[in-house]
Order: sequence, then C-alpha cells, then structure tokens
Amino acid sequence: MPGIDLVALVAQALASVWNSTVTLLPNIVAAVIIVIVGFVIGKLVGTALEEILMRIKIDDYVKVKRAEFKISHIFTMVVKWVIYLVFIQQAAAALQIGVISAFVGEVVSFIPNVLTAMVVVAAGYAIGKYIEELISDSDFVYAHLMSRVFFFMIIYISMALALPKVGLDPTLVNNILLIVVGAVGFGFAIALGLGLKEHVADMAEGQMRKLQRKR
Repeated sequence: MPGIDLVALVAQALASVWNSTVTLLPNIVAAVIIVIVGFVIGKLVGTALEEILMRIKIDDYVKVKRAEFKISHIFTMVVKWVIYLVFIQQAAAALQIGVISAFVGEVVSFIPNVLTAMVVVAAGYAIGKYIEELISDSDFVYAHLMSRVFFFMIIYISMALALPKVGLDPTLVNNILLIVVGAVGFGFAIALGLGLKEHVADMAEGQMRKLQRKR
C-alpha cells in the first residue's frame, strides 16, 4: 500500500506539472513571438530612423568636438527602446502570471524615466559643449573661463531636470552647486585681489602724493 500511494502521489504531481505546462505553453509561445516581433520592428524602425536623420544631417546642427556620441544615435536609441518596452509589456500581459507581470510592469514603467533622464543629460552635455566651444573660439576677454562656467551651468540644469525623472531629490545637486559656486567665487576674489594689489598700491601712492603737494 505505501508503494502504491507513492506512485500515485508522483503521478499526480507529474500530471499537475504537465497540465500547468500545457496551460501556460500557449501564453509562453505568444509572449516569445511578441518579444521577437517587437525586437524586429524596433530594429527596422531604428535603422530607418537613423538613416533618415543621417540624410537630413541633424548632427551637423549641433557639432561637438571630442564627443563620442551623436544626437542621431541618441534619438534612435530612445525610439528603439520605447518600441521594445511596449512589446515587452504586451508579452508580460500575455503570460498572465501575476508576479512576473507585476515585476515586468514595474520595470517597464521605470525604464522610460531612466531613458528620459539619460536623454536630458546627454542633450545638456551636447548643448553645453556646443556653447562652450562657441564662447571659447570667440575674442571675448576670459573667453575660456566663461565657456567653462556656461558648460557647467548647463550640465547642472540638465542634472537638476533629470534627477526627478528617476525619483531622486535634486537637493544634493543644488548643495554641490552652492559649494562649487562659493569655492569659485572665493578663488576669483583672491585672484582679483592679488591681481589688483599693485594697482591699488599705485593709486594709494598717487593719492598720498597729491595730499603732500596740497600741503
């Protein structure tokens, strides 16, 4: 009797696994097909979009020296991942598994925020480098210093805009900016004081001579 009960128990377990597999198999196949179709469509749309952007020469509008990325590549990557995520979300819904569907749903809902933050930072970097090079190549006094200041200000603005997209408080960036601005201001004041030391001494000496002549 114990042997018969054991065989029956194993048979029941195998039957349960088989029934679950048969029940889920159509959903798994559908999810795999959806992901494959989404990957193919994302690749095709990304390739076509990049070709269009290259033909209209969108990268020529924002030329950044020494940069390892292009605006067309960033835009294409974002579009492709949006397509991927849409199909991944549909595949998770097709699986009809509560835990997996909820987890994938959370990931899918969070990744667009990450991509948006990355685009904001990348765009800020590209714009910052463009303005930096534009000012640096000009004939302004202290052009190099001004170009760096503008670059870091634009990077700060892009970071302050990007951090809330991923649920982070931009207060840390604000505090860092205050420290940097204070340090730069203090250093500039010292440099200005040292640079004007001789001029101030000459002016004081000239005033003393005028007073002595009046006497």
